[in-house]
Amino acid sequence: MEEMMKDEESLFPELDVRFAKFGPRFGAGLIDGIITLLLLVPITYMNVIQWKIPAIFILTSLFTICYKPFLEYRFGATLGKMAVGIKVVGYQFQKVTLQEELRRVSFYIVPSIIQEIMTLKIYFSDDLKSIVNYSDYNNYITGSNPALVWLNIIVFVLLVADCITFLTNEQNRSLHDLYAGTYVIEKY
Repeated sequence: MEEMMKDEESLFPELDVRFAKFGPRFGAGLIDGIITLLLLVPITYMNVIQWKIPAIFILTSLFTICYKPFLEYRFGATLGKMAVGIKVVGYQFQKVTLQEELRRVSFYIVPSIIQEIMTLKIYFSDDLKSIVNYSDYNNYITGSNPALVWLNIIVFVLLVADCITFLTNEQNRSLHDLYAGTYVIEKY
């Protein structure tokens, strides 16, 4: 055990900081994805197929958009990060500030907000009444919003750049961490 600890010595021994590795960060993202899916898929499905209520779409969108920044700002971690024992901190290893957190999530929140706004218009259209299954819904959204394809390509490129930056950075910082001045560390 002691030998293993030597291999993972902190770059900042005076602070006893250990940067979160890829596995825990990926696991946290997976847990957060599962939580979001379990909560929102049934509601979203029923809203698309049966209810067709714009307010429900707006509420589920707000949950999706606010989940990560709210929890990371308020508690330093999402439920997934809490489960795997990692947290987000600011540049001086203090509690992340609101500005740092908003910069950190901006790579993904801004495209998500744009996507939600582009999708919201369907809830005020008569075309929604003719949609009877989720496949029709997806086809309608992508067909009526060709810009969504480009938006998804941009998000994918950012994700790849994020991963490459993470894997080539000795402090395990992703591109969005560098941009925001944040770190993800193991809780101690």
